[in-house]
Amino acid sequence: MRFLIPLILLFLISGCRPATVPSDIQIGVDSIAKAFVPDSREGICDIGLSMPEGKKIIIKGETNFPEAKSDIIKYLKNSGFEVYDSLSVIPDTIVIKKPWGLVSVSVCNIKKSPSHSSELLSQAILGTPVKILKKKSGWLLVQTPDYYIGWVNSSGIAELNEKEITRWKRSERVIFIKKSGDILFESGNDGILSDIVSGAILEVTSRQNLYWGVVLPDGRRGKLNKADVADFKQWSSSATPDADKFILFSKSLLGSPYLWGGTSTKAMDCSGFVKTIYFTGGTILARDASLQNLYGTKISYSSSYETLLPGDLIMFGSMREGKERITHVGMYIGDTEVIHCSGMVRINSLDSTRTNFSNYLKGTMMGVRRVIRTESGKGVEHIAKHNWYHFQDNQN
Repeated sequence: MRFLIPLILLFLISGCRPATVPSDIQIGVDSIAKAFVPDSREGICDIGLSMPEGKKIIIKGETNFPEAKSDIIKYLKNSGFEVYDSLSVIPDTIVIKKPWGLVSVSVCNIKKSPSHSSELLSQAILGTPVKILKKKSGWLLVQTPDYYIGWVNSSGIAELNEKEITRWKRSERVIFIKKSGDILFESGNDGILSDIVSGAILEVTSRQNLYWGVVLPDGRRGKLNKADVADFKQWSSSATPDADKFILFSKSLLGSPYLWGGTSTKAMDCSGFVKTIYFTGGTILARDASLQNLYGTKISYSSSYETLLPGDLIMFGSMREGKERITHVGMYIGDTEVIHCSGMVRINSLDSTRTNFSNYLKGTMMGVRRVIRTESGKGVEHIAKHNWYHFQDNQN
């Protein structure tokens, strides 16, 4: 008798156990999610499936692609299931009233999780537009123009609704074109309102002989030296990737410190360094070295490096289980030399007879990507065609 009750409970539990989702259905849903979000660093499509009974299936999780949700539900229904929808689309318009933001500090840190102690993933520069996906205890989950996703402290973001972001896109703006500098107070000859780095974008309030009045996204007003800025509309329409200019600007950063996750002229990691250089030519590269390796034209090379051109991105890494693992990137500047950020921004040669030869770089070289003259698109996007910066009647 003492064994009867446990046996009955075991029978009841096993009899009520939810059915396992068929493997072909799980694979089908995963493939749809993968089509929308090939890499979790650039999108969200976290899908969970469960089957309480029979042909009923529960879909849960979250995605920032409404189309992904629609396609998955359609697929499940076409497969004969009765679908119970608990899949959230972010941003939730009930919670997020202002789905856009502008970075309001010189360099905004982007974290892996909503905590100051969390790993630094990336950064965004003053005036950069971002999409706000979620909120949590003073933190915002944002997506940057290179589609990278991470958490930022809300104190560094000015939140905007659709009408406000449209007004900003249509406004007169300037872009800061020097390596770094200061924004001065609007009135008077003394006083620093904020520091500023290359690539910052600000609205114009006035034009004077030596200075342009500007307003920061959080409403602070200041002025910038006229020689240090360019009209954003004119700059974005005319800026093109230019190897000679890239080399000149990159050399101005020699000795700048390495910072994991850094993407500004203050400090940077290897991929943040080449991103910063290419942005001066109006081009937004993918965030990480492994992502940058996916775009542009793949260039074949030999030990002579004769096929390489200045401005080419050189990828470094290793093979793991038969697959390339890209962990470092630099920019070729000609004559076997690569400028890159490793410990600091430095120049090394791939030629073993040179005094600045790097055996590590030569031994880990995995490939070359040519992105100069690459057509605008994800991964190598020309800022003039990026609708987060410009108002377009047909924009998404």
